[in-house]
Amino acid sequence: MRGSGRITFIAGGLLVAAAWIAGTTGLPEAYWPVVEVLPELLAVLLLVAAFRFRRSRLAIAAIIVAVANILLREVLLTGDTVGVSSGLALLSLAVPINLGVLALLRDHPLQRPAPLIHIGAILLQPWFAAAFLRALARDPASGNSKAWLTLLQSPHAALLTVLIAVVFTILAFVFRRGTFEVALLWVLIASALALLSDRSPHSMALLLSAGQLALLFSLVEDSYRLAYHDQLTGLPSRRALDETLARLEGDYVLAMVDIDHFKRFNDQFGHDVGDQALRMVADELARVGDGRGFRYGGEEFSLVFTGCTPDEMWDTLDDVRQRIAKRSFSIRSPKRPAKKPDPAVKPAKPARQVKLTVSIGAAGPSNRATDPDEVLKAADGALYKAKRRGRNRVVIEGVRAKPQRKG
Repeated sequence: MRGSGRITFIAGGLLVAAAWIAGTTGLPEAYWPVVEVLPELLAVLLLVAAFRFRRSRLAIAAIIVAVANILLREVLLTGDTVGVSSGLALLSLAVPINLGVLALLRDHPLQRPAPLIHIGAILLQPWFAAAFLRALARDPASGNSKAWLTLLQSPHAALLTVLIAVVFTILAFVFRRGTFEVALLWVLIASALALLSDRSPHSMALLLSAGQLALLFSLVEDSYRLAYHDQLTGLPSRRALDETLARLEGDYVLAMVDIDHFKRFNDQFGHDVGDQALRMVADELARVGDGRGFRYGGEEFSLVFTGCTPDEMWDTLDDVRQRIAKRSFSIRSPKRPAKKPDPAVKPAKPARQVKLTVSIGAAGPSNRATDPDEVLKAADGALYKAKRRGRNRVVIEGVRAKPQRKG
């Protein structure tokens, strides 16, 4: 798995596997009181985090798992075999349905009406379920009651519900690439293992706790990405660059990349097209196999190459410059409708194709620039030399310029 959710995917799988193994081998009785309420304790932590980070779906998922754990304790303590089987059957249907619905929704601040109404509906569900079971218990011999009980207690219905919820969650991840959808998948798996297998109450609570911890991991991974990755381009951010510079030693080369005449480009075509241009340049920088690209700020980017010297980097940097210069993209007409007309109408004029160029300055450690911060300043100085010499070119500090290739 690439990109968003990779850490959550690995951590969630390890947590669910550990909870399954711990529940199978058995826990010492001294841990039982804590394990029984662990999903609720984690839910409180997740609610605070969800409020702080405006993640309504995170809060609702945590509440669903906590309520399921509370109801499990209540159901298993009844001692009524029919009541236990019916209660577990209802939970096995309700939990994946509620979690699957979350895959279709979007996040909002927790204090808005829609999330609060959603939470209220979840908290009311146990009362509706209890009323439904009481109605069935009043006339257990009737055909309708028997049919409902047969349907509820069928493992196939619960398994089908889980599978449908899993499919919705996977599709939501494909479209959104969000860490929450990855965590939600593990919550579904953990809750299914807890509710559909013959487990002890403490083993069930452990599995549900693993689901809660997967949700917590998704929040941590999201926060990391927001702090260390640029949201527009997907490249690592300035903060990530600073930490990378602090770890550099030995031979390395730092390059500064600046889009030529970007302010004029933005003024002419608008910020939406400007954002498209930034993403295009970032895409090319992300594909430099020998180096790592960063969004430095505005229209500036940085490249970090390790284990090499400035003399070795001319062709690599000039290839990057040429690839960007050769790429073009279409500018949508302001009169173009937002939706495709039916029947299709051929545009009066073809879409305008525009191109960009970049200037690149690079440097490595030298007598005058010994630490990474000084090397970065030297690369920035080389960048300004490239601009003064006409732009769309590469200048490497301390390296004699090679003949400029077209591009």
